[in-house]
Amino acid sequence: MTTSVKMLEADKHRLDRLQGELMAKYGERIPQQLLLSWVMDLAEAERDRLGPDAFRPMTQRELERLHRLCVRTGKRSREEDIDRDIAKTFR
Repeated sequence: MTTSVKMLEADKHRLDRLQGELMAKYGERIPQQLLLSWVMDLAEAERDRLGPDAFRPMTQRELERLHRLCVRTGKRSREEDIDRDIAKTFR
């Protein structure tokens, strides 16, 4: 069974970017449904850490650590290029 999920436009772009980066790294398209399942698995595994911090602003250090989690593929790309490549997948 599937259902729709409403999300912020910025979060949708982040999900699209993650999907594109993983596609570039592994050479195959990973469905967003699977990506969201992975995110949920990670959140459940870190539930104790996630709960108390869920509504406080992130510190600058935490933001920097989060940005370092980006996947490095060795290829330079622009968000527009990623959007174009993802759009090709759905044609």
